[in-house]
Amino acid sequence: MHLRAIKLRGFKSFPDPVEVRLEPGVAIVVGPNGSGKSNVADAIRWASGSLSPTELRAEKPDDVIFAGTAGRGPAEFCEVELLFDNADGTGPVEYSEFSITRRLHRGGEGQYLLNRTSVRRLDLVEILADLGLGQGMHSIIGQGRVEEILGSKPHERRALIEEAAGLGKFKARKHRAELKLARVATQVERARDLEEEVRKRLRPLALQATAAERAEKLRGEIASLQARIAQLDLQAFDDRLASAEERRTAATLARRAAEQRLEAVLAERNHAEEELADAAGKREAAMQSLYRLRGAADRVQLRAESAAGLRARLEQELAAARAEADAPPVEVAELERAALEAASAAQVAAVEREARAERARQASQRLLARERSLHADAHNRLEALLSRRASVEEELTDAAGKRERSLRALYRLRNEAGRLTARRESAVALAAKLRAELAEEEEAHRGPAPEQLERAALDARAAAREAVHKRDTLAQQVRTTQERLTTIERSLAERDGLPPAARELGARLALSLLDVPAGQERAVAAALGPRASAIVAGDLQEALSLVERAAAAGLGSLRVLVGRDPRELVAELPVVPKDELLASPVPAVTREGFGYDPDRGELWFAGETAEAVLLELDTRRRELAADSKELAERAERAAREADAAEERASEAEAAFARVAPRLRVRHAAPEILRRAAELAERLDEALVVRCLEQLERQLTVPDRTGELGAALKALGEDESELRRAVAAATEGGRAAERDLLRLGGGEAELEVDGDVEQLRAGARAFVAAADAAAEEAQAAGERARRAEAARIDAAVRAGRRRALPHLLARLGAGAERLDETLAAVAAAVARFEAPLRARVDAGATRAGELGGELRRLGAAEVELRQAFGEAGQTVAGIEVEAARLEAEAGEARRRLEAASAEPAEGDDRDELAERCERLERRRETLGAVNPLAKEEYAAEKLRLQELSTQRADLEASLDELEKLRAELGETVERLFNETFERVQENFHDIAGTLFPGGEGRLSLTESVDEEELPGIEIELRPVGKKVTRLSLLSGGEKALGAISFLFALFLAHPCPFYLLDEVEAALDDTNIGRFVELLRRYADRAQFVVITHQKRTMEAADVLYGVTMAGDGISQIVSRRLPREEAEAVGAA
Repeated sequence: MHLRAIKLRGFKSFPDPVEVRLEPGVAIVVGPNGSGKSNVADAIRWASGSLSPTELRAEKPDDVIFAGTAGRGPAEFCEVELLFDNADGTGPVEYSEFSITRRLHRGGEGQYLLNRTSVRRLDLVEILADLGLGQGMHSIIGQGRVEEILGSKPHERRALIEEAAGLGKFKARKHRAELKLARVATQVERARDLEEEVRKRLRPLALQATAAERAEKLRGEIASLQARIAQLDLQAFDDRLASAEERRTAATLARRAAEQRLEAVLAERNHAEEELADAAGKREAAMQSLYRLRGAADRVQLRAESAAGLRARLEQELAAARAEADAPPVEVAELERAALEAASAAQVAAVEREARAERARQASQRLLARERSLHADAHNRLEALLSRRASVEEELTDAAGKRERSLRALYRLRNEAGRLTARRESAVALAAKLRAELAEEEEAHRGPAPEQLERAALDARAAAREAVHKRDTLAQQVRTTQERLTTIERSLAERDGLPPAARELGARLALSLLDVPAGQERAVAAALGPRASAIVAGDLQEALSLVERAAAAGLGSLRVLVGRDPRELVAELPVVPKDELLASPVPAVTREGFGYDPDRGELWFAGETAEAVLLELDTRRRELAADSKELAERAERAAREADAAEERASEAEAAFARVAPRLRVRHAAPEILRRAAELAERLDEALVVRCLEQLERQLTVPDRTGELGAALKALGEDESELRRAVAAATEGGRAAERDLLRLGGGEAELEVDGDVEQLRAGARAFVAAADAAAEEAQAAGERARRAEAARIDAAVRAGRRRALPHLLARLGAGAERLDETLAAVAAAVARFEAPLRARVDAGATRAGELGGELRRLGAAEVELRQAFGEAGQTVAGIEVEAARLEAEAGEARRRLEAASAEPAEGDDRDELAERCERLERRRETLGAVNPLAKEEYAAEKLRLQELSTQRADLEASLDELEKLRAELGETVERLFNETFERVQENFHDIAGTLFPGGEGRLSLTESVDEEELPGIEIELRPVGKKVTRLSLLSGGEKALGAISFLFALFLAHPCPFYLLDEVEAALDDTNIGRFVELLRRYADRAQFVVITHQKRTMEAADVLYGVTMAGDGISQIVSRRLPREEAEAVGAA
């Protein structure tokens, strides 16, 4: 299998589709610096899945897309395709050929394809890893890789051999297995903790289930007795209810008789009240009529007096009116004279207004004629100007054609100037670079040695790795502790094993108020006994509320401690050794959970109860919380230390990176650099002279378009001014026409000369005078109208004064008739007053008689109501008694239904109640019983089985992972040893070729640390020398040693192709000849693509590729097949 073709499109300097066809053997790629040779190597790396911009000589990922040039826009995407020939069937897919393609769009969207089918990057990387083209691929040796191998450490060389052996995927699998192993180990530990906790909860649940069975049996007996007692109570209540019903019937009859008598009295009283109301109404009506009659008499008297006064005033006014009517009408004559004067003044003002309006019309006509004359003149000038502008535009069109030809000549001159400028910029950049290298060379001897900085960087990186490992270990411990703490807290929150009431209402559980030292949990549980699951209440009312809530919710039994601290209860029982427990004279407990009360003769054990388990879990929770806090603090310190170590390592590596090139590149002497910088500056000066000459030639190109454009611009300005003059004349004419229309005049044919502004001012003055005369005429007319109105008003008043005496005479006659009418009304009032007064007195007498009758009936009503109330109270008392008996009977029925059991035998209620109390006391001695203990026990048992199964599965997975890790470790070790033996053998043969008469070998170094794997040491002994270490060899010998090591890797794990990017740059002609001999020897076993500047290297070429770049920044590739003799001739030239 070999690489058949490389297809590029839009990648770096290859914007157009380019296909590089390859064949088995040696392909040589040549070209000048900056032409894009190394972009071919970058394309292969990029297509193989590289994600590091540094490896691709870029700053960000999308820098690999063609960025565009001055004459060509940037590409929207780039694509690289590697086409492999798989005729021998050794490839990863079953095709005679297959392709790997990677595509990237500028927006960031990428795609990987295998045979034009989209795949994941992970799948592509695994396929390439089998071909030796994975991450860190040794098949592509870029610029500087030889120097890296020369400066590499033994463990870095071991990594190269491991990569050549294809151990990357095995080590990755081993790493994943170790990570999964750590996770599974944590899960196993957690599963064991959970299983242990469930086992601890299972034991007290079993005891609770037994107690619950005994309590259930007692509950059945008690329910049977309570049912019989309820039956007996129900019979007694029925007998008492029958007696109460008889007494209530008799009382009801008595109350009904009293009610009937009361109704008769109330009827009589209502009749008397109605009669009294009727008499009172009649008397009230008579009184109102009398009052109205007396009020009418008073009003008639008052009106008579008012009529007399009115009559006197009318007689006085009649005499005055007669005297006034005889006076002459002087005021009317004066007003008539004033009205005549105002009318005369209005006529004079109207004549003046007409005269001034005539003068204004004449002025407006002259102004209109002048404005029209100016408009015609400006329009004629505008027509002439437009004609001249058309001729200038024709000349400008002719000049534009000439300018186009001049611009083409100018463009050629500017291209030449651009090339000169580019050469000048290159010369300036070269001079700056030489100056920088000169300054760096002069500064090189003042800082620390590169070897010291390298050792410091390696030590800092090792310290950083150790700090990171410590940080990760502590972080894992913190997570494990937190998970265990969370599990315990969840168990405590669930309160498994406690009665339902204690779980639901356990906000102030007695256990939660205790702070039990480690090891004392069972002793505290034994001291509390059945009170361990009790609830603490502040007072009796709160305790009763808690008990009622538990009963209403159906949570079973509940014990409440009122006013007692659980700590005091624990302190009452001392803790004694188990051997002294039975000899204790007072109640005591042991650390194992045994308790003894000599006064009551009781011995108990509470070590496995749910309360003891919860106390143990709480102690473990506190211990884990403390450990978690301490581990978190240590982890935080380790994180800070790791960050600081990482920062120190980065600083040390940065310091070494600044001086690293001095270990790989031989610097020029300062004097040579200084002379090169001076030559670059002289080249810059010569290019500046050439640029000035080109600029002068550009300025001499003739161009009349500017002159014609200026003339056209001036004509445009004149045209705008004339158009404004035409618009002004048009507006002036319209204003004059409006004034003529307002003044009532028409147009006239007048010959007018003079300044138009003076005519406009005169016309405005005449129009203003006409408007003022019109206002004065309007004011005079208004005064005449007001004088006429005053005259008419005076004449009306004079007429009224003449009619007044006759009116007053008529009013006097009316007053006399009013006096006669009022006298007649007063006589009628006196005649009707006596009968009305007699009716009022009779009504008062009858009202007194009816009042006495009502008082008698009221007394009788009071007596009857009292009797009716007593009868009602008797009935109500009997009904209350019956209701109470009904309630007690209902309670008895409820107790009978609630018992849900067959009633027991017996008719003596007291004996049955005593038996029931004895059974209740026996049930209380059992303590708080969990009614759901049986179900909880079954559920926890099932959970324990599931946890055991899960733990067994996890342990089996743990064993399989341990086995897998061991197998992978053995596979890695075996493959490394096999590959190392092949590399060692190949290195010995290749070193003999590159160092005639010399020898070379590879050896394993001894590990200082047990966990560190042995590294690879390279030993070379050229002919005539005793040295073996690379650091003691010359530069060329070091390069040959690195090439020997690389070729040994090539041959140990063959790849489809090998790309060597200027690896022989440090070799002289003799060593290059040996390198060419090496390529020829192995050309039949591998495909080589060599990028070089050396002519001697071309001797090994089967196909020669040339990469060029024109001034537009676009690379092009040409190829040529060379026979062996021609290749040698090219190399010799």
